[in-house]
Amino acid sequence: MDVLRGSRLMRRSRSQGGWAAIPWWAWGLGSTAGLVGLWQVVQEWPVWAGFGLASAAVGLALKPGGSAVRARIGRSVLPAGPVRYSLAHLDSLDPTAFELAICSLLRRDGLAAQHVGRAGDKGADVLVVDGSRRRVVVQCKRLRPDRRVGDQDVQRVNGTYRHDHGAAFAVIVTTGGFTTAARASGPRYGIRLVDRDALERWAALGEPLYRILRIPDARVRSGKRSPGWARKSLG
Repeated sequence: MDVLRGSRLMRRSRSQGGWAAIPWWAWGLGSTAGLVGLWQVVQEWPVWAGFGLASAAVGLALKPGGSAVRARIGRSVLPAGPVRYSLAHLDSLDPTAFELAICSLLRRDGLAAQHVGRAGDKGADVLVVDGSRRRVVVQCKRLRPDRRVGDQDVQRVNGTYRHDHGAAFAVIVTTGGFTTAARASGPRYGIRLVDRDALERWAALGEPLYRILRIPDARVRSGKRSPGWARKSLG
């Protein structure tokens, strides 16, 4: 009876004002009844009770640890404050995490950036709207430092960034380098190339990408932008 009475009181208090509305004597009654019930369970089924307590302890230990790991991953990929990434860090990321890191760097530069990389993305891992209201396609190539992006990748981006995404130009960013053919065809098709050296200047040293690539970006003269301007442009 005491257990049922305590349970009803707690339910009634929660419905009226939340946990804070429960009086101290109800907490005491419920706690006492719970301890008595737990002691009876331990006496009757000691093995199962021990297993249950051990499982609860492991769960409580793992939940904060898992949250900490997830928080750490989130900070390393899309941190809220000023962003700096070493090349060693970027080399350690998987392709999707690398795309998210590039997205965060673009946002750091004041550009409206949206991660869209997925199967069938037609060469766009990140879509950008800059201060001149131009749409820009960014493709990310997370490669080993000794690997090179070839001309076939440049041709693939060239075939989609204007017609499929309506972009003014495209950017290919890599942790490696570019072949001679890729370096020759990229500028001809309006595709900017960011190799490992340029990536270090941008990600680790904090130099804005547009300054590195010498891209003019006329800011909106009216000053403040409406909150939805980037969403409308990227939509």
